[in-house]
Amino acid sequence: MKKILLIASFLLVFSITTGVASAHGFFHFGFFFPPVVIGPPVISAPPPAYYPAPYGYYGPGYYGYRAWVPGYWGTEWTDHGWVRVWHPGHLEYRP
Repeated sequence: MKKILLIASFLLVFSITTGVASAHGFFHFGFFFPPVVIGPPVISAPPPAYYPAPYGYYGPGYYGYRAWVPGYWGTEWTDHGWVRVWHPGHLEYRP
């Protein structure tokens, strides 16, 4: 009977101490290597080619001695100072 009581008390003490020990935190040491993210290659295109129109070219529509001048943004002086205004396109005389 003393053997059973001794073994039972030993198992009881062992289970209590392991339960207390597991309730505590543990020490962890390690390294983290984040995954390498490689995006698509960056390809820069050259600027578009600029070909000026030859002298006397009137564009897609021919208007005799007149040429179409497209509209543009410009600046004008007003009572409030310089202001950006839109100048509409018009036909211009070109001999």
